[in-house]
Amino acid sequence: MTLDLDDFDHQILRALQAEARLSNLDLAARIPLSHSAISRRIKRLEDAKVIRGYHARIEPQAIGEAVRVLASVQREPQVPAAYVAESLARLPGIKNCWIVSGDCDVMVEITARDMTHFSEIMLDGIQKVPGVAATRSMFILTTVKER
Repeated sequence: MTLDLDDFDHQILRALQAEARLSNLDLAARIPLSHSAISRRIKRLEDAKVIRGYHARIEPQAIGEAVRVLASVQREPQVPAAYVAESLARLPGIKNCWIVSGDCDVMVEITARDMTHFSEIMLDGIQKVPGVAATRSMFILTTVKER
């Protein structure tokens, strides 16, 4: 379902992206609409899957995820990218998984306690998925912007 978004919808979305815990009353104080109108719009945006969920951004080190890695995965040509991506997405340690274009077929975000744990995820998990031909890892050193 495609939804036509007006300026008020965009204002609501920007505000919720910045701070998902805003109440409808807080939004009404920022956006010139009543809290009931904002509530109806948010419900419409949720029903149309424009708003897919609400999340807490958690400091990875605080929960023992000191190592964060983006890994590109090339598949064997006869294996569908969707199969490889779905198999990878089920593995422990895979935080996000995308089918992409370019030099690789699938990109995954990996979180691990340390390098030993990362090696286990990569060697005992990712590289053993049927259809995975090659991987390349890029370690996240510093986060500059994350939404």
